[in-house]
Amino acid sequence: MGMDVYGLAPATINGHYFRRSVWGWHPLAELCIALAPGLAGRCAHWHTNDGAGLDDSDARALGQCLKAALGNGRVADYVTRRDRKLAALPAQRCTTCNGTGIRHDAIGHNNGMNVRVIDEPGHPRHGETGWCNGCNGRGSERPFETHYRLSTKDAEEFAAFLLDCGGFQIC
Repeated sequence: MGMDVYGLAPATINGHYFRRSVWGWHPLAELCIALAPGLAGRCAHWHTNDGAGLDDSDARALGQCLKAALGNGRVADYVTRRDRKLAALPAQRCTTCNGTGIRHDAIGHNNGMNVRVIDEPGHPRHGETGWCNGCNGRGSERPFETHYRLSTKDAEEFAAFLLDCGGFQIC
């Protein structure tokens, strides 16, 4: 699933359409809110696809804000701090196998996960029998929020869209 963002009165091809998967959209929306809370706050629902958005002047102003923040390093700093925060999060017990590293439910048995031998050099359970597709047989997994990605390129592309979209709706 993704967020489709449509320009209301696009001035160029850049302003017609912008899309990110939910894994990329939510951190990008959070970046906009963090950099320009008053301006971004005029969009009531950044995290849903119910048609919320900004008008032309607010979209253009947000695009200029993002462009300036890219130029002065604020976006890069935000991304770096975010990445460090996520990297520092501890692994969590796998909910699929309850931390055992072996999937014992019907899906696991029907797919041979309970008898699969882990043949991955360097794996902490290398050579052992039993595997879980939720954690790759490790018993733990990265926290859910680490699956959401953000880069300066995302901000660059969204800024270009905002400057030319003539206002937008998130659908």
